[in-house]
Amino acid sequence: MHPPLPVLLRRHRYAILFGALLVTLTLGPLLEALSFGHRVMELLLCVSLLAALFPIGKRVQRHLLLVLVVVAQGLRWWARDAGGALALSGAVLWGVLATVAAWHAVRYALSSQRVQSEHLSAALSAYLLLGLCGGVVFAAVSAISPGSMAVGGQPAQDGLGMGSALYFSFVTLATLGYGDITPVSQVARGLATLEAITGQLFLALLVARLVGLRSSAPSQ
Repeated sequence: MHPPLPVLLRRHRYAILFGALLVTLTLGPLLEALSFGHRVMELLLCVSLLAALFPIGKRVQRHLLLVLVVVAQGLRWWARDAGGALALSGAVLWGVLATVAAWHAVRYALSSQRVQSEHLSAALSAYLLLGLCGGVVFAAVSAISPGSMAVGGQPAQDGLGMGSALYFSFVTLATLGYGDITPVSQVARGLATLEAITGQLFLALLVARLVGLRSSAPSQ
């Protein structure tokens, strides 16, 4: 007899999260070419964040996190026209929630001496969440301060779209440095430096820890 759906969802919650994050990151750059792409992108971001926060805490905590996600997405949505402090507030709240989700994913990944696929999915999801968080922040920075990012050597006076911001975030996180999108302002450069350092430390420390747990696990 197969377990009920809620049990399956909880048992494979980080594998589902990893899949949702991959879909969001894959479709993001493509959606910018469509007239309704921004709305679909925001919906995917909201679903990804909800999936990331689903494993955290008990029912009351989840309800509170759900409200905060709705508030963060609402602020980011309205910030397209209002900008300024509204855009910054939405980006900061979204980033805090994504960071909380990434922290819990890392804790789960290291919670067992026996590393299984769900633990690996949690570790990979945490890495993708860092990149998503960076994309949201860079999109907000470029919207609040036009010209803080440059595309093809020219200041992006209209800011970066979400797809372009995610692309730049992951290029920075992986320290690829293609150079087609570059930070210009001191704030943008500082954030890019912080993200690059975070990405390298994450891979070096967490992957080494997972390999150590896998190696030390007793053989069956």
